[in-house]
Amino acid sequence: MSQSQIACAFDAGSTTVARVKSTGHGSFTMTMCRTIDGGMDELGGPKAHRLAKKLVSMLREWRDEPVALSFSPAGLMPLPAWLPSGSSAEYRDTLCRIEAGYFLDEADKWQWHDMALEPAPGQPAGVDRRMLLFYPLAPTRFIENELRKQCRVEWRGAHVEAVARLSAVTGEALAVLELEERYAALSISTNGKIGYFRYWPVKEASEREYFAITELTSAPLDGAPVKVTGPAASAKVIERISRETSQAIEPLELHPWVSAEKGANKAKSPTATIRAVSTAIMALNGG
Repeated sequence: MSQSQIACAFDAGSTTVARVKSTGHGSFTMTMCRTIDGGMDELGGPKAHRLAKKLVSMLREWRDEPVALSFSPAGLMPLPAWLPSGSSAEYRDTLCRIEAGYFLDEADKWQWHDMALEPAPGQPAGVDRRMLLFYPLAPTRFIENELRKQCRVEWRGAHVEAVARLSAVTGEALAVLELEERYAALSISTNGKIGYFRYWPVKEASEREYFAITELTSAPLDGAPVKVTGPAASAKVIERISRETSQAIEPLELHPWVSAEKGANKAKSPTATIRAVSTAIMALNGG
């Protein structure tokens, strides 16, 4: 049976909305994807209500379909954690709140994405390996509350896990190198679950490229294709990193994970498209 899912992917300065249909047989089709001005920066300021109104109006056409939200702030605050195996979502939430109190100043101003990782070699029994991704609470809570007045919001979180989950669609290992203005990150996932994750905050391009080169020459890629995404992933940067690491590196694009109807994609960039569509697919697959 065909199902449809709406996803809103918020980056610092814009929001990309995608609609994805699932046939129920592991295939997905994007029927709409477009970007509007205004993102997390606006949600934290005086233009927040204007952006929320614009987004609600845009979603009115699909008011009966569930909505998933992914957030891509200018920077994340990652924290490795070990949580008891089999814990309920409510108990994990309590433990994440405690971790936030130790890790962050003014912990009540941060939201977190509790991301499951593959078990590590020699991992103790009875615990699960997690990565907590912290990001500002106020803008994300505001837009979620505004959308809930008109829409059925069923999932929200950071984009990192949604993008990594694409490896579950093809069943092949996937290495994603993210090159953002203020950070770089590398994740390696298999069957939708991240086994390796590294994150570096950066101040300039040389730091970003140094991280990428260092990681791609030392990470356990094991032949996984390396896909690059992010606003700082220009063709020249990709070519330079590929040359320095002797790795075949390609931009992360929609195909082969999902097909697209003709003229459906009007997003501002491949990065925006991937984040919105992967969020929709993750929600369709149960979050």
